[in-house]
Amino acid sequence: MKNIIIQLTGLFFLSVVLSSFLSYDDVFAQEISDNEFVTYYKKSNFIKEIFIPIDDFGLRGITTDKNGNAWIYHSTQNASSIFKFDPVTEKFSNFQILKKTNTKDVIVNLSGGHIIYDESRNTIWFTDARTNSICKFNMENQQIDTIDIPTENSGPMGLILSPDKSKIWFTELSSDKFASLDIKSNEIKEYKIKENSGPVFLAFDEKGSLLITLAYSNSVLIIDVANMQSDTFPNISEISLPKPDFFSPFGIAIFEDSKGVEKLILSDHGSSRVIISELNSNLKTYGSLWTSPNTLYPQTLPSQIDADESGNIYFAQHGGNKISKIDKSGITTEYDVPTGPLSTVVYLDASKDGKVWFTEVLANKIGYLNASISVPFDIQVDKERIDFTEKETSKQVKVTINNLRNDNDVASLDNIDISLVGMTDSGLGGVSFTATPSTIDLNQENQVESILDVSVDKNTKPGTYQVMIKVSASEQIDKTMTVSKLYPLTINIDLPKQILPSTMDKTDSEFAIKDMIQNAAIVAIIILILLLGYNRIKLARQNKISKQ
Repeated sequence: MKNIIIQLTGLFFLSVVLSSFLSYDDVFAQEISDNEFVTYYKKSNFIKEIFIPIDDFGLRGITTDKNGNAWIYHSTQNASSIFKFDPVTEKFSNFQILKKTNTKDVIVNLSGGHIIYDESRNTIWFTDARTNSICKFNMENQQIDTIDIPTENSGPMGLILSPDKSKIWFTELSSDKFASLDIKSNEIKEYKIKENSGPVFLAFDEKGSLLITLAYSNSVLIIDVANMQSDTFPNISEISLPKPDFFSPFGIAIFEDSKGVEKLILSDHGSSRVIISELNSNLKTYGSLWTSPNTLYPQTLPSQIDADESGNIYFAQHGGNKISKIDKSGITTEYDVPTGPLSTVVYLDASKDGKVWFTEVLANKIGYLNASISVPFDIQVDKERIDFTEKETSKQVKVTINNLRNDNDVASLDNIDISLVGMTDSGLGGVSFTATPSTIDLNQENQVESILDVSVDKNTKPGTYQVMIKVSASEQIDKTMTVSKLYPLTINIDLPKQILPSTMDKTDSEFAIKDMIQNAAIVAIIILILLLGYNRIKLARQNKISKQ
């Protein structure tokens, strides 16, 4: 069995958990068998995949230019480059960064790789942790310039073009800093934030404030860069979820909903949800949109987020092996990635031509979701919220599934499933449901209704929760591939609180802390096993070399 080096950037959440147990010097590239996570290759009506001509793992960020070409960043400890993929000719071009490595291996593994397109200059910008640089690729002369970051081993991660297009703002994951690069002068200014913050991705709001996700400190920075003076430290505030709830924010986007309200969406890379909140609420009020549970891995780990020009939101499910779309009506659509069960999709980019591009770290592939292909059904519900009391412990929700009859032979409508998912990663004790019917045939009907009976028992924990009504269909090309639509439903439970044993603490948190501790322990064990395996393989190789 062939053994290969796996880059940890694709396994970012593992590094978040591991950082609480081990120092950076203890975390390094790990060797595992090449068929541990990729065991099947399927086909999809919605997603197309392309093998990239490389041997080593190391795919990271992806972006697209004005001509629809995809640009991909790839890095190992010894080399880094960007690839151009022309979707018309289906050919790749490779442009190498010639500068030598001057960063620790662990930082190369955990950082870098975000790539963006600057249309005003016809330039590609990207972070290169291997050379501790911000890199610029000029499409006219096909030259790569590297701009050194002042702090050594900084671990550059995400980057974004300022609204006035004069600066590149970026994060330094390892040094706990954010910084700006003046595009004219190449001058970099760095700003230190608190230790163990883990700054990752960035977004600008309509007022010009810069928001940065802090994965390690479970919060988001808001930086008033629009009003900062050139030689002064910017005004900074920090927001987080109300306790005892917490998260590991990773991807970020700001958008306007159907009513014109500016909203913030954050991926929780420590669970199976994304957080949506009105921007001006500073996360004091928010909703959790849950993804479909994964039977193979504890969490779906939503990752990078991007928005298209129509206001649709897309995010990758690192652990769920899906691409998700949230439209302006609030409905989430999930698409299975054909290669799996864990091809490791972390980065994506929504292009102007209706494609959503992504990289698959453990499959050495790129792929795109053709978002212009419509799913041939939609869903409607008669309630967005149901309330339970001591006297009313059962409620009904009517779910209407409509046949859109769009002549797209992409999904089978004869066996559509209806279910309820979400709440917390381990489920919400005391809540049960039945759907009547639970499976429907929509081939001969324009519309079918299903009644969802939701019940709670006396042991159900009081509080307000969000669940997702899920309607799924098989893809026509492969019945084991599914496409699903999920609609958020709020459940408010107002029951008398049960008396807990003195050894237990009361909590009304939607995201139970025990879930995080349990899953963190699982991940930590997995990592430790991998580290032990790596050490055994390394020792065996050393012994083999010494005998030669």
